[in-house]
Amino acid sequence: MDFQGEVLWGVGALLLLVALIYGVIQYRTRNRANDPVSEKATKALYDDLDGYDAKRDAFTDDVKPSSGDRT
Repeated sequence: MDFQGEVLWGVGALLLLVALIYGVIQYRTRNRANDPVSEKATKALYDDLDGYDAKRDAFTDDVKPSSGDRT
């Protein structure tokens, strides 16, 4: 009997489940205080694509660490 296909389906389903659980945990533990900074950075990127690199440091200075961050 050839069970290779069934094993691959099982491994794929398990990997998908692990990825979904990881994504939910990351979403729920994010620091929502950084949402306005993210919005400003996205707007700056779309408004001035060539000059964004010069502004990037200003945005990273505004980022507040999450409770899980060790830095």
